[in-house]
Amino acid sequence: MTFRQRVLRAGVWTVASYSVELSTRFLNSLILTRLLFPDAFGLISAGGALMVGLQLLSDFGVHTVIIQSPHGEDSQFLRSAWTFQCYRGVLLWLLLVIACALLYLPAIHSLVPAASVFANPSFPAVTLVMGLNLVLGGFESTTIALNMRRLNFRPIALLDLSTRLVPVLIMIVWAYAFPSVWSIVGGGLAGGVLRLLLSHLILPGPRMSFSRQSEHIKEIVTFGKWINLSSVATFIGSQSDVIILGLLLSSQTLGIYYIAKTLSDAIESLLDRVNGAMTLSVLGEVIRKNPENLKDRYYRFRMPIELVSAGSAGLLFAAGDLIVNVLYDSRYADAGLMLRILSFGLLIYPFQLIRSAFTAVARTDVVAWVSVLQAVSLVACLSIGYYICGALGAVTGVAGSRLFPSLAMLVLAHGAKWISPLRELRWIPTYAFGFILGRVATHVVPYSLLSIRQLLH
Repeated sequence: MTFRQRVLRAGVWTVASYSVELSTRFLNSLILTRLLFPDAFGLISAGGALMVGLQLLSDFGVHTVIIQSPHGEDSQFLRSAWTFQCYRGVLLWLLLVIACALLYLPAIHSLVPAASVFANPSFPAVTLVMGLNLVLGGFESTTIALNMRRLNFRPIALLDLSTRLVPVLIMIVWAYAFPSVWSIVGGGLAGGVLRLLLSHLILPGPRMSFSRQSEHIKEIVTFGKWINLSSVATFIGSQSDVIILGLLLSSQTLGIYYIAKTLSDAIESLLDRVNGAMTLSVLGEVIRKNPENLKDRYYRFRMPIELVSAGSAGLLFAAGDLIVNVLYDSRYADAGLMLRILSFGLLIYPFQLIRSAFTAVARTDVVAWVSVLQAVSLVACLSIGYYICGALGAVTGVAGSRLFPSLAMLVLAHGAKWISPLRELRWIPTYAFGFILGRVATHVVPYSLLSIRQLLH
């Protein structure tokens, strides 16, 4: 099978898998927002951000190392990486236990604003149980990364679908019978258990067992030190908005922001799925075998991602309020304006894809420092925005903060002669088309959409 055929097949499986996942996620969101209150989503959002923070603060990029390393096909290397991953997952959960226990101490609890989500009496227990997924994720088979390296996405897609559908059913049934935040926690935990089991049962590759070969661990740590710095910065750049807003806003307002971010992330997660699963593998193989064609291959690979991101950004900016009003009840109405603001993040997204080329040539230091810039940019823009205009100003800062690291990456990539300034403007007509489509929707079909809303309620 040719390289092009493997890329196309991998892309089809990735998009098909995410399409089912997206449909399921929307159905789940529509049902749960009617069974639960915004506070529940605020708790899940803050607890999830804390978990992601722990993961990224200790991330040595095991999957990235397997995809990039010349030893990535070696079964003993995969077992050493799995052992490293298992120890890390257990350690992370123990750290989470300590963090949650500290919140129960009166001296610590008194420092947290009374109206914030972190002061909610349920927050430590909810976060602690959610955190068991850190352990489950650590014990997942590293054959996931092996199959990504081989661009063999069919079994990974089946794994993802199975572990997305089952938790949704559990959440809905649980929330209907016993409406509480624990329905989301329990469903997520069930998905983690199922994913762990299936990763060892259905993915082709060597079976896992504990192995600690020092040269393998050294390679992971050596290569991963810059990934770790990048991940720390990525945590600050991608999750600190939820944590900072969790300190500044009530559970209800944070829950509304969570809904807006969920709608924006529905599209961005698809792009992340394609980016995370394919970009490094594709660009890495091009650089290894045909580096002089990197620019053309990069823009050909990026085209569908660019069409989706720019078109969706225009559509969401024009019709964000309409989408929220149709999908959710009046308690979530403020999410419409937040969604329109967050849509700018989608517009900027394609500019960041070239960072995988730096990883492929082992320039992870470049990726790390750009991630640091992204982290600083987010905290600064969010803080300034909140100071000037409250919650909406903070959301504007979140969306606008992506511009600075994206520009830095473009400048560095242009210096390496990997990009073309003219081709970077291809998004303009696509964004305009999406915007026009959104405006048409808000004027032509509001009554029919509102009638659908009546049926949903």
